Amino acid sequence: MENNSRLKIIIASDVDYEHLIAEIYCDDEYIALVQQEEGKDKLKIEFSPTIKVLDVEWVRDAISNAEQKLVGDEYNKSDSTS
Repeated sequence: MENNSRLKIIIASDVDYEHLIAEIYCDDEYIALVQQEEGKDKLKIEFSPTIKVLDVEWVRDAISNAEQKLVGDEYNKSDSTS
């Protein structure tokens, strides 16, 4: 995987998670998901079992983008405590 590979982040709702997740793709291949089940300040990454080798800079950029989109998502900002 090269540093110039196309990154795609999809914010999604999944029945297996209470909160929104961010799916990370590289050239349309599923790489990982970022979930926030333990809170926005304790994000977790779940990598696809088919991924063997990744470019470190690409992964840093992908995770940073996913975190920014997931935590900054408008639907996710409203922590209603009523």
